[in-house]
Amino acid sequence: MGKYLSIIRWPNLLMVPLTMYLMRYCIVQPMLDYQFSIQLGSQLRLQLSDGYFFVLVMINVLLGAAGYVINDYYDRRIDTLNHPESVIVGKSIPQRHAIIYHWALNAAAIVLAAIFAWHLKLFSIVLVYMMFAGIFWLYSTTYKRQLLVGNLVVAIVTATIPLQVGLFEYLTLTREYGYEMLLNSLSFMPIMYWMVGFAFFAFITNLIREIVKDMEDLEGDASCGCNTLPMAFGMRVSKIVVVALIALTIAALLAVYDFYLHESLTFIYICVFLIVPLVLAIVLTLTAQDVKHYHRISTLLKVVMLLGVLYSVVVRQIIRFVV
Repeated sequence: MGKYLSIIRWPNLLMVPLTMYLMRYCIVQPMLDYQFSIQLGSQLRLQLSDGYFFVLVMINVLLGAAGYVINDYYDRRIDTLNHPESVIVGKSIPQRHAIIYHWALNAAAIVLAAIFAWHLKLFSIVLVYMMFAGIFWLYSTTYKRQLLVGNLVVAIVTATIPLQVGLFEYLTLTREYGYEMLLNSLSFMPIMYWMVGFAFFAFITNLIREIVKDMEDLEGDASCGCNTLPMAFGMRVSKIVVVALIALTIAALLAVYDFYLHESLTFIYICVFLIVPLVLAIVLTLTAQDVKHYHRISTLLKVVMLLGVLYSVVVRQIIRFVV
């Protein structure tokens, strides 16, 4: 059983429910409780039930798990060179069993997507999640071997996690309260602005980490013909790109604070828990010389991603006190 949990990278998958539940209960629900309800003079409630929200979360978890399995299946040769101790497919799990596992996870996700689509009466949702399953397959077979394409695919898919929360809550809320909001000249777009902000942070930090991982896995990627950024332009250019993207992230964080928030708790959190580790990542990138150094940067960026999601807890307090 342990090998089947290991292959789906369950610690990484935990970020999916963590992100989605924090977006729901630290952003969407407080906005309804402390802003919209007060402005309208009546209580607004989440319209997507806890049960169906759990279904939405599980769709994403299962698709992500299937993606990890198929990626390990096609990366056997690369992983044997880069991380021989972590190879599972072909050793602990037979190749045939890995493919069956992959399709079983995808099938479960699509069944749940059909249930979710039936509830919302939006049957195109099934096609969207089938497309996600196809993207994960194509990433493993094709995209990850193309210059920056694989990096961007991972970053974009990760960014959809908070966006899905905002989108489906928006759809259900507008069905129930849309007319009332229209009469009072109010909009649910402030909720979506927060979702977009978290989505951008997820996108940019994942893109940075994917490039760093390519720098870490240079030897194995080279032997298998992967046209990654370090392969195409060298480590020096890759370091410049990583540093530039981290600097862009820091600038974006400061800009959001300066133009929109002006709140002391946010300033402290951004500086201590996001900017300081990002500056450290810049220093480590500029001084990195071997695989262990790049692995350390990748781990640090994972921590930054987690801290970025946890900022939603601070947002909940901001929403309560600014009203």
